[in-house]
Amino acid sequence: MSKLLIDEYPLVVLPRLACAIGLNEAIFLQQLHYWLSGKGAHERGGRRWIYNSLADWQKQFPFWHTDTIRRIAHRLEARGLVLVGHFN
Repeated sequence: MSKLLIDEYPLVVLPRLACAIGLNEAIFLQQLHYWLSGKGAHERGGRRWIYNSLADWQKQFPFWHTDTIRRIAHRLEARGLVLVGHFN
């Protein structure tokens, strides 16, 4: 993938990525990259995806309120860095 993302579990983020998109967004994007790189990721329409509810994300980021997580995801989506979908 990108030299700005790593394939490890810890919440680690490169300073260059944080400077480019913001610290919270970089932390979230790095964790998303970790999950998309794993065996639990699915594929739909040629894109890898995972399912996490806001409550699931908050378990991974207990230092953020669900409203904060929602805003981070929306900002990443608005910048074209992630796609957010709702599949039932």
